Amino acid sequence: MVDILSDQQREAEQVCNQGIELCEEKDLENAHKIFLKAYALDPSSAKANSWLGYTTALVERKVQKGLDYARKGIDSNIPDALFFRNIGVIYLQLHNKRAAIGAFAKGLQIDKTNRQILNEWMALGFRRKVFFSFLNRSHWANKYIGKFTWWLKNR
Repeated sequence: MVDILSDQQREAEQVCNQGIELCEEKDLENAHKIFLKAYALDPSSAKANSWLGYTTALVERKVQKGLDYARKGIDSNIPDALFFRNIGVIYLQLHNKRAAIGAFAKGLQIDKTNRQILNEWMALGFRRKVFFSFLNRSHWANKYIGKFTWWLKNR
């Protein structure tokens, strides 16, 4: 199936790509302005909605508004792993780690090698499995054996 894009949609796509480049350079303020332009050109663009949501949450600190934009991008059913990374970062802004993990996992289902999602995933910091599963994590045996096995692994 071939989608025929209008001139405005094509221009919005190009403007969005410029904003994504600025995001990669960590210039979120200017990227946000560019995503606003892309959204004005094509409000139905999934890419513009997702990235505008991302920068709205991080630059303007309007996290709920950013989440609404990012959901519109995901609801378009376009398989883009970075849409899930964007909404995952927004969930982390809301201190909703469980939803963020779910979003990152869905993004990794689309692209298992996506470096940006993998970086976010590793930054979350997961706990290792307890040594004796029938004891509490806080039990002295799990604590000391866990410290010992960590020491052996990192020697």
